[in-house]
Amino acid sequence: MNGLGESVGLHWFRKDLRLHDNRALLKAIKTSSTLIPLYILDTKYLSPAYRGVNYQSWILDTLRCLNDELRAKGSRLFVVIGNPINVLLSVIEKFQVKSITWERDTEPYNKDIDDRLYDICRDDEIDAHGFWGHTLYDPDYLLELNEGAAPLTMTGFLNIIALAGPPLKPVAAPSTVPGPPTDIYCGDIFETIPTLSDLKSYGYNPLDKTTKFVAGEKEAFRRMEKFLAQRSRVATFDKPKTNPTSLEPDTTALSPYISRGSLSTRYFYSKLLEALGESTESTRPILKGSLEGQLYWREMAYLIGYSTPNFNQMVGNPVCKQIPWLEGKEAKMLLHKWEMGKTGYPAIDAAMNQLRIDGWLHHLGRHLVACFLTRGDLWVHWELGRDIFNRYLLDSDWSITNFSWHWLSCSAFFHQYFRCYGPTTFFKRTDQTGAYVRKFVPILKNFPDNYIYEPWKAPIEVQEAAGCIIGKDYPMPIVDHDVESKRNMGKMRMAYLNAQLLNLNFMY
Repeated sequence: MNGLGESVGLHWFRKDLRLHDNRALLKAIKTSSTLIPLYILDTKYLSPAYRGVNYQSWILDTLRCLNDELRAKGSRLFVVIGNPINVLLSVIEKFQVKSITWERDTEPYNKDIDDRLYDICRDDEIDAHGFWGHTLYDPDYLLELNEGAAPLTMTGFLNIIALAGPPLKPVAAPSTVPGPPTDIYCGDIFETIPTLSDLKSYGYNPLDKTTKFVAGEKEAFRRMEKFLAQRSRVATFDKPKTNPTSLEPDTTALSPYISRGSLSTRYFYSKLLEALGESTESTRPILKGSLEGQLYWREMAYLIGYSTPNFNQMVGNPVCKQIPWLEGKEAKMLLHKWEMGKTGYPAIDAAMNQLRIDGWLHHLGRHLVACFLTRGDLWVHWELGRDIFNRYLLDSDWSITNFSWHWLSCSAFFHQYFRCYGPTTFFKRTDQTGAYVRKFVPILKNFPDNYIYEPWKAPIEVQEAAGCIIGKDYPMPIVDHDVESKRNMGKMRMAYLNAQLLNLNFMY
């Protein structure tokens, strides 16, 4: 199907949806006279119940931006729906592909695909090159430095980083990209980047999209450069002290771009060090709440997820405490009310509404709602909350999301279960007038400030004046926080004691 002497290469885009700092793509360009840039929409994830409309729209918008970048370099992106291995086998066969490059992945499902792809290419004598590019470091190298085990504390992790030395420097984007075969179009390949309308048969409705985030590599650069230009803010950044109720993100809000690879972690790290080097307020050693520290938390989560069996579940997970979470119909009912912002606690409901609308939530808002769902109030399994986050978050990330839910449910990594976020008090620290609640729970917008976080305490005449009757127009609290939080602390205490008595090998 190809001209005599053509060396057809295939670059499989995964979480590297960019041209800058893409070693796998550069390898493909170097070794191919004709190149097929391919993205596969995996049918495993094509369901609104698993990946919501905002998330799927974000992926498609990112692909369109990547396609624009490729076109400017003389190529274009091809998109196929299907099982990754089946699609790759089909493309390899149809176009007599001689080499394939891709970015390796740490998730178990994707690790299995990597292994199968290597086997296929070896059997068919196809050059196969997988690169680590979604993390700062090669995770296998970090594990070697620690005798095959991932450190489970930040102190331990930073000790390994000190041994590893600085990460690889980012590489520049290619100046040109070889064009694809002239006969590339076949029945399974979209002639243009698909839209949500093309995914209607999978249950996606374009009218359901609500996120306002702008996708793509250029937007990621714009946001990064705007934030890093604030040298003093960068140098003194302390994430736990940022504002979860700010109506505009009080952090970088780069996580959606990093999670899909529109922004390389190594590139951001290099630019961050440049900014810190130009500031007179930079602090050393590394502070856990600093921007540099956030990248190391990310790296640590990836390493733990990569090396821990069953990290996405409680059972069979060696780092996770076995806790008897609520199950059955009651758990499903509580989970649904939490997901839909109908708990009767305005702070919780506002945060969950923002999650569903924007596809993003400040990390302290995530802490608040995750604690409330699990050990704080509802005693619902962290795995169920994790699944809801994965459905709505644009920055949904297997390793980080699982790590965070372990932490916030006190199932691993953080063990001060007696410290809970107050659903009526936590947001008051940064928003005493309730502007955040008024935006994301508009039915409460006319309540006086002193009742905005506890509207059920307002006299009936105040409720009538606000145009919202509690229990009718807005729900009563689904649980009594003062009662349930104390009860759940007792349950956590018993779970911890049982772990000690049974002498289970929990790793902290």
